[in-house]
Amino acid sequence: MNKDMRTTLDLDLVLLNKNYQILEIKEMLAKNGVFCKIFPSPKSVLQACAPVICFSSRDKEKAIYILDENGVKYDLVKLEKDIIWELLRT
Repeated sequence: MNKDMRTTLDLDLVLLNKNYQILEIKEMLAKNGVFCKIFPSPKSVLQACAPVICFSSRDKEKAIYILDENGVKYDLVKLEKDIIWELLRT
């Protein structure tokens, strides 16, 4: 199996954006080879049930470069395990 392949269970970083539409950011990351998905925010990250983008911490440097190059203002939240585990535990 390819070591660079990502699955949903690899998604352990949550991106909280401040100045872009979430779909624009997802498209921007995916177009540049970052596997990402949109999920409802876990309560441990946001109290509101707002959509967030999740990606793997293995792609963190690449994602940060892409976001910074495109002027995206954001915060990153590292999850304890992965997004699925986080959503199921809350």
